[in-house]
Amino acid sequence: AKPKPLNEVPCTWVDSVDLLRKMCAELAGERAIAVDLENHSYRSFQGFCCLMQVSSSTADYLVDALALREHMHLLNEHFTNPSMVKVLHGSDSDVLWLQRDFGVYLVNLFDTGQSARVLQYPSAGLAHALLRHCQVRANKAYQLADWRIRPLTDDMFRYAREDTHYLLYIFERMRNELLAVDGEAAVRNVLKRGASIALTVYEKDVFTPRSYERLIKSRNLALSPKQEQVLAAVSGW
Repeated sequence: AKPKPLNEVPCTWVDSVDLLRKMCAELAGERAIAVDLENHSYRSFQGFCCLMQVSSSTADYLVDALALREHMHLLNEHFTNPSMVKVLHGSDSDVLWLQRDFGVYLVNLFDTGQSARVLQYPSAGLAHALLRHCQVRANKAYQLADWRIRPLTDDMFRYAREDTHYLLYIFERMRNELLAVDGEAAVRNVLKRGASIALTVYEKDVFTPRSYERLIKSRNLALSPKQEQVLAAVSGW
């Protein structure tokens, strides 16, 4: 069966502890949930999570991580439950953000991006998986949006939902493809990759006089010696 369209699935805006507890209660018993995060890093040393999207087999949730930052640890009940699969796409950063901001960890992680690589898709991106399995074209307009904004615009609300709404269906399709390719060994391969990512430990960046070199490396910048001296001076300042 195809995934239900957005207008046929309830979506709850979660911005209070009571609603967070209610969501956790409703997730109990689910065999798998889909999760995504929206992070804000502009003019921020470490960055911080603004929004969490969660989808179950019957509902979508948008969690205001700014309002509930001190209470997000409640999610560990499910996020560390080995009987519940957590489905994320490209989870490398999400794993670190969950630890950094909330002290939340993942057990039994299935990364659909890693699955796409094992299945040798032309692209490991979520946009390709959405189009391939759901015939949905991803809207990339809000990838760099300011997710601190409250209330979210209607378009931002829809964009955020789409990131997880279809992910469980994609997970099921990919799992069947993996089984067809190499049986349970292929599924275990993806789960092993997910476990390796989930074991990554967040370490806070420590400023040193040479910290600017990380920026050069991460942005693949080609600077002249003089430009590098200026960057070093600005970084130190």
